[in-house]
Amino acid sequence: MSEEKRLHPITAVMNALKTLKEAFIPIVILVFLNRGEAESILDYLPFFIMGGMIILFIFLGVIKWWRFKYWIEEGELRIEQGLFVKKKRYIPFERIQSLNYTEGVLHRPLKLVKIKVETAGSSSNLDSEAELTAITKPEADELNRIISAAKKKLKEEGTVEGEEVVEPQPEEHILYKMSPKDLIVMATTSGGAGVVIGGILIFLSQFGEVIPYEAVFTELVEFVEAGFLLAGMIAVLVFFIAWLIAVGLTFLRYAHFTVKLVEKDIVITRGLLEKKQTTVPLKRIQGITFDQNVMREPFGYTSVTIESAGGSVLEKDSNAIRLLPMIREKETYAILNRILPDYHWKTEFTGVPKRALKRYIFWKMLFSLVIIGPVTYFFFPLGLLSLILIPLAAILGWWQYKTAGWSASRDQLTLKFRGISKQIVYMKKKRIQSLEWTQTYFQRRGDVATIHSTIKSYTSGSHSSIPHISKEDAELMMDWYSPEAEVKKVHEPLMNETELEGY
Repeated sequence: MSEEKRLHPITAVMNALKTLKEAFIPIVILVFLNRGEAESILDYLPFFIMGGMIILFIFLGVIKWWRFKYWIEEGELRIEQGLFVKKKRYIPFERIQSLNYTEGVLHRPLKLVKIKVETAGSSSNLDSEAELTAITKPEADELNRIISAAKKKLKEEGTVEGEEVVEPQPEEHILYKMSPKDLIVMATTSGGAGVVIGGILIFLSQFGEVIPYEAVFTELVEFVEAGFLLAGMIAVLVFFIAWLIAVGLTFLRYAHFTVKLVEKDIVITRGLLEKKQTTVPLKRIQGITFDQNVMREPFGYTSVTIESAGGSVLEKDSNAIRLLPMIREKETYAILNRILPDYHWKTEFTGVPKRALKRYIFWKMLFSLVIIGPVTYFFFPLGLLSLILIPLAAILGWWQYKTAGWSASRDQLTLKFRGISKQIVYMKKKRIQSLEWTQTYFQRRGDVATIHSTIKSYTSGSHSSIPHISKEDAELMMDWYSPEAEVKKVHEPLMNETELEGY
């Protein structure tokens, strides 16, 4: 049994800040209640209440820190906590999947880390996880080492009882590291500038009673009419500033992005101010997704995402983990072959039949009319500009038709489809939770169907589907998935692993 330990005292401040953040909206309401001139001491009551709340939050933060203890005993990580009711949580080492590190702005000056304990089945149960808010990096590494050694010892057979097992330092292989140039290209092709401008406009829209938008719009029109060149220069300047903000946000999130292979785990580190380290056991990987948006696809860039079983409901991206945020597609295969050598990354695809083309185009155009109708009615005559959506919808439908395809090797299903971005999903047969096809009345007339697949990810799974494939192909896929039925058609890999190394 190890000695009982407390978290670093900075945890009390973090607890208070966390509570203060949750109470931010009530505090703002209190401040706005006191916007008038003060005539008596009672007019300062909201500020007294606000000050009292802050003192209370700090006091509760200290108590929560004091009552939190953790230690190791009998092959378990044991935690005792609780503000008013004492809670004890015992987590056996064999259930711990990984320890994820996070270094926030309050951690880094004190060389501390936050540890998130990921356990099997944690996606469905909040209480099955634990979080050590602030401990020193050596303490975290020692905890990680003890847990890894204990788990390995449990698996080893023939170990002499009582014999001390000396654990060698695990080998690390850096598979991928993003350069500053990569980050700039990623920010430029992610549409981040548009998101920034959109976010600013949405923020300003909240002050409609303060900002005279009609007068501003009139002034803007007059300004544009006075000089197109100057207006164009200002527009370019606005986009340039938005782009700089997007680049800054990308650096904050993805700076020092590194992917390492440590024995049977993938370790991903990233972040500038808040540094995060995520560990993904290879056995938890359920599928791989390639995602190419319209700006990256012409240049051969893609992003690669892991669908992982388990993960934390507290960590929004812990189940769908961005393995390679942006990389040339031809460079991904060598990296992925080191991680998942049994996957086939290049294979032939069977597309959807020609009779599906009119269905892709028709439904997209019909959806555009649903938008065009009310926009034209309420904003006539400017609303007529929305008619441009009709040819755009037709082009999108044709593009989706050209992209859609499927491939089934002996043990792997690969689906290729497009919303606006192109996606390719790789799934091993043993990881597929369900595979089904559906057929609407209109699809039945054209002898086509929609295929749906689900792999485990988060609490509800990750779903992929391709509409309007031929019914015959849908039945072939169901035969492929069935353990009893005879497989009538498979796609062989186009390139073997040796060839892909030099691809």
